[in-house]
Amino acid sequence: MKFLIIDNDAAERSLTLETLRCAFSEANIVEASSREAFDEKITDAGFDLAITEYRLDWTDGLTLFKDIQSRHACLPVIMLTDSGNEDIAATAIKIGMADYVVKRNRHSLPDAIEQSLFKTKKEHCKNDNKFQLHERRDPFISRFTRDFAYFIRISPEGKPVFEWVTEPLKRLIGDAAFQGESNPARDWVLPIHPDDISIIKDRFNKLLTGREDTSEYRGIINGSEVRYFSDHSLPVRDLINDKVIQIYGVMQDITARRKVEEKLYLMQHAIDSSSNGIVITDLADADYAIIYANKAFLRMTGYSLQELLGHNCRIMQNNDSDQEDIHELRAALQSKRDAHAILRNYRKDGSLFWNEIYISPIQDQQGRITHYVGVLNDVTHRVEMEDALGKSEARIRSVFNNVSDGIIIIDEHGIIEKLNPSAEKLFGYAAEELIDHNINKLMPEPDRSRHDAYLNNYLGSGKAKILDTRREVNGLRKDGSIFPMELGVSRFYVDQHHFFIGTVHDITERKKAEAALRDLSGHLETAREDERTRIAREIHDELGSLLTAHKMDLSWLKKQIPADLSLCHEKIAVMNLHLNDGIGSVRKIIADLRPSILDHLGLLAAID
Repeated sequence: MKFLIIDNDAAERSLTLETLRCAFSEANIVEASSREAFDEKITDAGFDLAITEYRLDWTDGLTLFKDIQSRHACLPVIMLTDSGNEDIAATAIKIGMADYVVKRNRHSLPDAIEQSLFKTKKEHCKNDNKFQLHERRDPFISRFTRDFAYFIRISPEGKPVFEWVTEPLKRLIGDAAFQGESNPARDWVLPIHPDDISIIKDRFNKLLTGREDTSEYRGIINGSEVRYFSDHSLPVRDLINDKVIQIYGVMQDITARRKVEEKLYLMQHAIDSSSNGIVITDLADADYAIIYANKAFLRMTGYSLQELLGHNCRIMQNNDSDQEDIHELRAALQSKRDAHAILRNYRKDGSLFWNEIYISPIQDQQGRITHYVGVLNDVTHRVEMEDALGKSEARIRSVFNNVSDGIIIIDEHGIIEKLNPSAEKLFGYAAEELIDHNINKLMPEPDRSRHDAYLNNYLGSGKAKILDTRREVNGLRKDGSIFPMELGVSRFYVDQHHFFIGTVHDITERKKAEAALRDLSGHLETAREDERTRIAREIHDELGSLLTAHKMDLSWLKKQIPADLSLCHEKIAVMNLHLNDGIGSVRKIIADLRPSILDHLGLLAAID
């Protein structure tokens, strides 16, 4: 026997030589470590078998195998390597290699050689066998792939017949459906979904024309379970009549992949339908370039996807990059963490909008960050409203803090929620000494004991005596002093809860002024009464006396005038009447100024 070993690693060749000489002591073993050595040695037609490494300095084992096949079609080739994988193993077997052995299992190489040599003598190089190399079926493929591999023979009638399948496919189909060599003329036995039968027919017709095909279709397993498969088939032609006589195929169960794809499609549709702008970027080495943006993001910014791809999101900043939140985003990117910011951004047409953005790193299964995703909202209206609200709150806060009257807000349990500086000054407490305390802390007895009952009665009945009115009550300062105040109470509601606003005005000075006014009024009244008494007394004493004296003088004059002077007596009578009227008027004036009964009998008797 004569073997050709193709491997550019001297140490590995030495191990292979040692293994072969132990099993085939009389074999002639030729080594090829370079392209030139291979070309020189392969011209010799006396080799019984070739063993090649997959990874060579000048080519790979699969390409080398095709070269060997073109020169020696019947020469069996075994791939001996540690550089391959399951896909390479499956491909090697599919294209006709005799076997695939990994170097760590080099001890199994002699068995693989014996089986390959036996199969070659039995099947491959008989002149009367029209299939020649294309009938080679290698059951060892089952060791190297989890896929469902199969070999189909095309009958003279053009009907596909299963000749061989891997164990995984046999288990999938079921023992009842595939009887192996005892019943080689099996039809295609995997139940196909009714909607995909046309796919199977079309791909089979394509394979019969000699074209390689990869198709995806659904199969029905165990009578009800629908599973997706990807079927890659390679037709083999007869070297004599050029007709397709065999089909090698590898099926993959892609049910999980299709479910993931359907889920991804659903997620993609959801992302595209989202009202939030969503953008995905690369990492720092690509300047965080945009690789995806959904429709909402495009509507928000006015850019097309082509205009954004490859650009950093700073394209929306329009040179307005000196923003505090931008620095926060950059710090988050550098530390590879989530972040939130509200930025001034600019649309393609230059118009300003406020953008609220959340960024988060995307990690792969090994935990490595591969991309960043950003979720954006146009919050222009909210920012404008917050700005207006902030200004309004500032004005209200200014009024609240600077109004001269004390303002206290309590909840439905009488607990103080807030008070202004004037209230602090009025009662002598700091705000933190009163907040979360009952309002009755600022009331003297008996109002303190009655307050909670009044409040509960209002909450229970809805009837209040002091709401929306102003009344005078007493307040209690921190130092224990009691002072008069004018209290106005109104109510409002927040989240179905009652709150009350009390406006307190210190009326201590007003009360003092009122008392002083009362004292002044009493003094003025006393002075007026005294003055009236004095005037009345002077009128009584002076004018009364004078009138009385005139009346006496007139009575004397009447006696002195003779009786025959009637005209004089008539004049004296008229004058006497006038004096009586004057005395009556004086008495009336004196009574109006100060009735003497007040002094003689008192007020009650005078009223009676």
